[in-house]
Amino acid sequence: MHFEELWEKCESFHKDSNPNATAKSFVDELMMKIDFYKAVHQQEIPEEELRKIKERAMGEILLTLTALSLADNINTYEALASALQYRSIGFYNQK
Repeated sequence: MHFEELWEKCESFHKDSNPNATAKSFVDELMMKIDFYKAVHQQEIPEEELRKIKERAMGEILLTLTALSLADNINTYEALASALQYRSIGFYNQK
């Protein structure tokens, strides 16, 4: 399965499981998960276990982003491509 298909499958999951959720609730959830990800880096955890925790947390962050993109009807491909373009322009203008 391509990443785009997986993203759409995740959006569909949210549409079916929680059709009345709001973008605000997803932003709040995203912030909570990012805070957890940040906190994990401040703990002394064996490297192998830390990697598993970070991968799971990143998956949860991405899953929440799919809910947010669905709620706000965002074309994530275009949004990411545009962000990269603007960031790249700034990067190359600094040199």
